[in-house]
Amino acid sequence: MRTISCFLALVVVGCGGATETAPEYPPNPDNGGSAEVTSAPPSATQEVEAPAPPPAPVQVVAAENAAIEGPTPTLRVTSPRNGARIARGPVMVNATLANWSLAPDPGNHVHVIVDNEPYIAIRDLSHPFDLVALVHDNLGHDLAEGSHLVRMFPSRPTHESVKDARAFVAFTFVYGRPTDGFAFDSRAPLLTYSRPKGCNVVGTRVLLDFYLTNVAALAADGFRVQYTVDSGLSGDITSWAPHYIENLPAGEHTIRLQLLGANGQPVAGPYNDTSRTITVAETCPNPHAAAPVTPAAAAPATPENAAGHTAH
Repeated sequence: MRTISCFLALVVVGCGGATETAPEYPPNPDNGGSAEVTSAPPSATQEVEAPAPPPAPVQVVAAENAAIEGPTPTLRVTSPRNGARIARGPVMVNATLANWSLAPDPGNHVHVIVDNEPYIAIRDLSHPFDLVALVHDNLGHDLAEGSHLVRMFPSRPTHESVKDARAFVAFTFVYGRPTDGFAFDSRAPLLTYSRPKGCNVVGTRVLLDFYLTNVAALAADGFRVQYTVDSGLSGDITSWAPHYIENLPAGEHTIRLQLLGANGQPVAGPYNDTSRTITVAETCPNPHAAAPVTPAAAAPATPENAAGHTAH
């Protein structure tokens, strides 16, 4: 009985009459207490996230001209004749291209440049095409009255131009009244800007390409083409070959091409200094940045590796 009584009394009184002391707990901050809460120190094995690496620098690098398989393409314009005057209405262009098969987008095509605007891709020369409709549908404005220069040359699916004098043609015409002071010397050195153009997908190399006329060759101590990307990158191109702009970030960019002489000074001419604004984006409505053009029905015409880039 003594053992049972002692066991029952443990709830309040220990055996032998000693009173059990209630345990003490720290104040509860949620109930108005003021206990300080400290966080545990980080574990010695806890990984610290490394900072992101800086973006790769924008640079311009040279490539090799794509080989021409078979005979050199030959482009000819049979009408309008050079210097023709057309009062109004359509301006029908008849052209023939030998040794170069044209194809739907994104195949072989011809770059058509009116004055010094971005090129328009022509993919069928089996019928004449109307320059008035071409300009309206692709450049978003009417063909202006006055004197005009048209330049044409074949291009590959990548938009790299076929670089041979026989593949290039240029002609002038007057639409309505001639432009005062207009002059084009077909024998003078001429730079024709081709690429880049339009929208380009981020993370891809952007083609930089141009056409040279009446320039025997490019060299470090002779004619060369100076490029400027935005305002922080420039250099001289000393070989007539396609180049690529690498690591352009998303956004708008301005590309400028200038023809320089052996003295390092700009070569005179209305088209030897050209700038374009392009876009680099995650996606592009048309990755080739050139919509196919369907020719109008025939109608009578009325009358180097790392190309010397310097960051500023």
